[in-house]
Amino acid sequence: METFFNNGYGMVSYVTRFLQFFSSIIILGITGWAVRETKSLTVIYSLTIAVVTIVFSGVATLVGCMIRQKRWHIFPMFVTDAVLSYLWLTSFIFLALDFNRHSCRASRWNGEVVCSRQYAAEAFSFIAFFATLITLGLEVGYINSPRTNHVPTGEEMERNQQLTERLNDAGVL
Repeated sequence: METFFNNGYGMVSYVTRFLQFFSSIIILGITGWAVRETKSLTVIYSLTIAVVTIVFSGVATLVGCMIRQKRWHIFPMFVTDAVLSYLWLTSFIFLALDFNRHSCRASRWNGEVVCSRQYAAEAFSFIAFFATLITLGLEVGYINSPRTNHVPTGEEMERNQQLTERLNDAGVL
């Protein structure tokens, strides 16, 4: 049975999942540093979404790999990516509104002017959103792609051969 990760869509999704994970780690680091003294909604929300992404994407991918014998093995990853794409879009909007409304020098993190960190958090939140959206698109493409013919394994061929022999012996065939 061809699973998502054996398909071309799944192979490309490895790259986008790595990009999503990498961006989440960077945002986790930046906002983890900023949350020490800056308790704004933007910082706490972005930090929370970064943690949620790392945990739930890992769990959904693990569950999807463990139940890959089932037809619906992609469902946990699909639901997780659908929810996370909107959460990352919200995080990006919060960061963009917070930093682009006025000069970055006006909003200080931990009492410091750190424009580069603020813009890095904004950029990587967009990258995480975009990677999650691309992964979601790959999953939709996999769901809608035509299935290839199932090639029976050796054990299945042996069972079919035994069944044919028994039907022949019984005079049915």
